[in-house]
Amino acid sequence: MQSTRHSILLIDDEIENLKALERTLMTVATVYTADSGKAGLEIVEKNSISLVICDQRMPEMTGIEFFKTLQKTHPHILRMILTGYTDVEDLIEAINEGGLYRYITKPWNNHELKLIVQRALERFDLEIRNRELVQELKQINEGLEKTVQDRTQKLSELAVTDELTQVGNPRYFWAQLQAEVERSDRYGHPLSLLLVDIDYFKNYNDEHGHAIGDKALKTIAQVLKKNIRSTDFIARYGGEEFAIILTETPPKKAQEMAERLRQAVVHKKFSYKIKNKKKKGLTISIGAAGYSKEKNPKKLVLRADKALYQAKRKGRNCTVCV
Repeated sequence: MQSTRHSILLIDDEIENLKALERTLMTVATVYTADSGKAGLEIVEKNSISLVICDQRMPEMTGIEFFKTLQKTHPHILRMILTGYTDVEDLIEAINEGGLYRYITKPWNNHELKLIVQRALERFDLEIRNRELVQELKQINEGLEKTVQDRTQKLSELAVTDELTQVGNPRYFWAQLQAEVERSDRYGHPLSLLLVDIDYFKNYNDEHGHAIGDKALKTIAQVLKKNIRSTDFIARYGGEEFAIILTETPPKKAQEMAERLRQAVVHKKFSYKIKNKKKKGLTISIGAAGYSKEKNPKKLVLRADKALYQAKRKGRNCTVCV
């Protein structure tokens, strides 16, 4: 992968905001500016853009409307929205609709904004590299310039997905947790971890069989994945356990997220049928822990596991944060 300077596009109908953003980010990447969504789309068509930061409230085309269009034509471009909203809950639906990487509130902190953009561009590079690796694997499978040993090695490097649930596997989890702990230490960003356990899953498996149990695992994995942010990481941690890394999230917000996930599973209607048996729902117990700068990912996992144990002792189908 060639190392090139990134280009970012800033869109805001307020010229002073555009100038301020440009001054802040011109050292990070090549900066293009536009005062409307229409002008922004024209720039995207003519230039190689890695990241777009767009104001939400603009005449003619809002930020979300712009990103919906961009998502269809240039899905690989990372998207951030600039908003004056202060209530994060009000933004969740809008963020999901626009396929956004994250949001930035006004007024912004220049230093934090630089770090956020740098991290986004690192992610953009990683996604490009992943696509290149996938393409290399296709070439390997076609027998082009690779031996069987090379193919096996590449597949091993990419084997970070749990085959059943299609979320990360333990190898993926530990690698991501180590990386996020290091970032938290470096930049002082909050970090939290959730450990999720399906309640009485062994009984469920014994009663309905492993085929139905596997379907339940896949269903719950997708419920969890759907209800976390695009910046978070989810992995299958054990047989019926999942781990969720919540980036830039203090313990209080982690507990709120845990409770939303618990409620989402409680209200999930499983789509498959169990022949001649009464279909039962499932619940989860969640242990949450915030990273406390112990510089050891295992200690964070142990504290989250302790919280999960407490949730089970409380009767299950609940969340505990330590």
